[in-house]
Order: sequence, then C-alpha cells, then structure tokens
Amino acid sequence: MAFEFDFNETFKWCALYLSKGLRIVRLHGIHPDGRCTCGDAECRVGGSKHRNCGKHPVGIEWGERYARSEDDLLEWDDGVPFNVGVLLGPDGGVIDNEDDSPEATAFRESLGLHELITPAWTSGKSTHQLTRWHDSLADCGGVQKPGGLECRLGAGGRQIQSVLPPSWHHTGVQYKWKPDLSIDDIDIADTPKILLVQISNSAAAGSGGMTKYEGPLVFREVHDGEGRHHALLLWAWNKIVNDRDPLSPHRRAVLTQEIRDANEKYIKPPKTTDEALQIINSCFEYYRKKQEKGWVAAPSDLTESAVRDEAEKLEEEVNPEDAVAVVGLEAHGLDPYQAGELRGYRVGTWRIEMIKGDPPEIVLVVPQWRRTPCGGRVNMTLDTFRSAAKVASAVFNATHRVILDGDSKKWVAVWKGVDASKKTGGVSIPGIMEQLMARKSADDDIEVGTASKRYAELAGYLLKTFRKATKAKDEEKPEPNESGRPCWVTPDELWFQWGKVWEEISRTHDVAVGERNKIRNKLLEIMHAKDLVHKRHRFPSGRLEYIVFTREWVEALESLASGVDGMRLLKGEVELNFPKTENHSPSTVHETEVVGA
Repeated sequence: MAFEFDFNETFKWCALYLSKGLRIVRLHGIHPDGRCTCGDAECRVGGSKHRNCGKHPVGIEWGERYARSEDDLLEWDDGVPFNVGVLLGPDGGVIDNEDDSPEATAFRESLGLHELITPAWTSGKSTHQLTRWHDSLADCGGVQKPGGLECRLGAGGRQIQSVLPPSWHHTGVQYKWKPDLSIDDIDIADTPKILLVQISNSAAAGSGGMTKYEGPLVFREVHDGEGRHHALLLWAWNKIVNDRDPLSPHRRAVLTQEIRDANEKYIKPPKTTDEALQIINSCFEYYRKKQEKGWVAAPSDLTESAVRDEAEKLEEEVNPEDAVAVVGLEAHGLDPYQAGELRGYRVGTWRIEMIKGDPPEIVLVVPQWRRTPCGGRVNMTLDTFRSAAKVASAVFNATHRVILDGDSKKWVAVWKGVDASKKTGGVSIPGIMEQLMARKSADDDIEVGTASKRYAELAGYLLKTFRKATKAKDEEKPEPNESGRPCWVTPDELWFQWGKVWEEISRTHDVAVGERNKIRNKLLEIMHAKDLVHKRHRFPSGRLEYIVFTREWVEALESLASGVDGMRLLKGEVELNFPKTENHSPSTVHETEVVGA
C-alpha cells in the first residue's frame, strides 16, 4: 500500500544513518490518502504542489535541528507519518547527484559514475548517489546541474537536503537502496575528481549547467549537450501557437506528426517516441489551459521573442507526465503504417487481459493513460469490446479525457479493420480488436471461477483481514486506526477503510477490478440494505471516512464465505477471534459523523 508509514522500520534506518555520521532531518510525510502532513491543501497527490508532497522539512531552521541521537529519533514517534532527509554540504559532509532525465543518465555514464561503488538509492524514476563533500565546492552554491545531472551540494550557507529510504515519493513509490549499494553494505566514496571539475565548471558558467537551445526557430541540427529537450519544446510551441485551430482533432493530429518528423530529422539522437509525445502533449495542454482562461493568440504572441518567453514559462509550469493526449491515435501508443492510400495501425503498447468470471470481462491496458483516473486500465464487457463506439465511450468515461472517435468513421475502421481494396493497395488492414485478441497471452487471463465460489473466496479474504483487527488504544476515547486497517472501536463496531483492506488483500491474491464492488453488492443483498454504513472520524490531521460493520454484518460475511451447501471453499480457518473490548464504551467515540447513504 502506498504511503504506509512504519515507525519501527524508519527508526531502524535512521539509527543506522546516525551511526554512519549522517545528519538526519525530519521531513513532512504523506497520509494514506495522499495528503502531505504540512497541511497545505494543494500539497497532496493530484494537487498543484504535488511535487513538494513529502519532500520538505518540518519547521524553520531545520538544518540546525537534525537528530543527534536515537533519543531524538524516538521523540519523532508522535503518530504523524514522516519522511527522512540527509543534510548536505560542508556541515553534513556529503553531497548527492541525481539523474532525473535520460540526458542526465547518459552524462553520468559518460563520466563513468555508474560504476562508482558508493551508496545509491532510487526515488520514483531517478537514481541518487551519495559521495563525500569536498572543499573545492565551497563557492558552487546550493545546486548545480552539469549535463543535466542534478548535483545537490548545500554550499554557500544553503540549507539543502535529499530524501532517503524508506521515505515515500508522491508517485506512490518508496525510496529504496539499490541492491548491493546500500549504506549498510558499503562506505560513502569520495566525490570523483571528474565530477568535481564538471560541477566547478558549471558554477563558473553561471547557468547551473542546464544548456538551453539558443538557435533560430527554424530548425538546424541539435546534438546531445546542446539542449535537445528545450529545442523540441520550443519548436512544438512555435508550431502550435502559429496554427489557427491547433486543438481541433484534425489539426492536432497533423501538428503532432509534423513535430515528430522534426524530432527524427533534426534532433541528434532523436528523443524517444514517449519523450517526444510528452513534450508535444505538454504544449497542447498549456495552450488549452491558457485558452480556458480567456486568452486568444494575438500577432504579438507569434514573434520569436514571445515564443521563447512562453516556452520558458511552459517548461517551468507544466509537468510533462501530467499532460495526456486527448486526440491523435499515434499519441496513444498505436503504431501507424501506410497501406496504399490509407493509414493502418498496429497495437503498439496496447494489450488486453481476460477476466474469466461470471460474466467474463476484458481489461484494455494502455500505458499512455496511466496518469488518468483509470490508471491505464479500462474494464468493459465482451459486448462493449465488440463495438467501436462503445469502446470509445468506455475509454472516455474511464479516462475523462481521451477521445478516440473524434472522427467516428475513421475510428470504426481502425477498431474493426478494412477489407482489401484498391485504396489499401490490395491488402486487408486488420483492426485493433482483432490484433489485440491475437496478441493476448493466456498468462494474462484472470481465472475467477464460478460466481458462488468466487463470492466465498472474496468473503474469506475479508474475514482473514478482519481477524487481524486491532483494538482502540485509548479506552476512554477509542478511535479507529488512522491507517484504515480494521479496528474494533467498540465491542460491536468494526471500523475500516474499504479500499485499504482490499489493497492489502491484493498483495497476496488476484482480485479483479470490479470484484470488490460485486462482493459489496452481494452483502447489501443479504442485509437488505441500500448502502454500507459510513462514518467519519476527526483526527488532528483531518477527517477520514470509514466503513462500520456490526456483528450482524460480519455474520453475513461469514455466511457468504461458507459457499455452496455450507461447505467452506478456502483452505485453513477463517473464523474470527473477536478481541475482548468489554471495557470500551460506545458512547466515547468522539468527533464522529454518520454519513448518510
């Protein structure tokens, strides 16, 4: 489960860091629901400040309030999750270099640093290396970026820190030491001379080491080290802002292809397809947001200086990974090819999974949609899968953004295929539907058995989770578990978060998308209820919503787990050993609100 805080595990690592001489600082953590503990409403997963979530230190003058002993670490055990940072610079004694782009990775490898034996860890999609501070860096400032490699120094009196394992990244990925390169396995190496030289040169240049493309808007060849990313972004914005209707499906598709062609022709080596599309989609997204605020491109916006200025703002304000293509089939991972006068498409990155349940379902998996609400997985029935229009509708409903049938006639041909004709050069063009079925592997199928057996299995999973339920810590004012795990708040009320228990179940069992709703509906049917009982509880960090089961609901779950003819279908025992909580009074549950169905 993402953002699952374990103080004991964190304490163990922090104690090790102290033994290695590192200065450890407390950072704000991330609540299970994605909120940063700093309390800023926008500092959360999905908020405008999501990049800072879980990365900034607690309080002011934090560089002087680092942990000096294990007793200091124990004082951090106040029930609020936190991340861990290491103080960098001459006082901390270490620096950190991070590759957060393909260019940075290539630059690191060109210096031979990828073979350096020093503690290294991963965060999201980046790799960090920890090396010793060197006095030659004293005048180099807080951060330098030679070749795009982010070197966090903490020089010049700057308070700089880097996040260490086992902290959580806002993307839901936990920071982890690389195999055989943990700080528990090896010593921190001296910073190689070749990197010291690159950092010093970057500082002397005064640009932070980030090379920007400074050529004309009409492209020339742009080579590695000359700002390939910025050059392509600049060209993309120039093309889009000079178009009369760049957001129309037809023009967006044309512009996307033209910019991709420029990438292949002028960028040496070219940006990958995914990288180029992220840049292009960022520009379209930026244009759309400006237009929504009432902006209309004027002649003054088309000048070279205006284009450059706007491209600078775009690069600072837009996260490429948040930009999702809404039109243009090539932008969604399909590979185009020419067949006579027509364009066909291969499935590219698309694939399907078959849920062999009752009834069966199909999951369309598209990595390019992973940043949308559905996470790149669109569930549909077999009937929907057979219809191009229904597939497009299901995709839009799941992603809230992706439009496949901007040209409905074209989409039907792409999904269903086209028979051989003169226009196709005498060859048939197979549809995406047919290709997906041909490509499907039996290993991707999810076996769920018959409905009655599956209900028993799912109910058994829930019961096993409930068997691990805790009791309220405070007998005078019992509270549910803030993590969302099951907790007997009173002798007759089991509080838990529905999503939390199913995420834990999914660690060890294959639970198909939608099955948790099926078991919910089956329980409602047994209890003759319209909805599960919802209640909210107020914690210092905010209000959280829970499902509350009485013993009658637990008994209904047990009957469901018994399966056909009262025979249990699961191995092992699933009976609950209810905790003894007679001394808990139901009336002492405080600051709780019942949520109406």
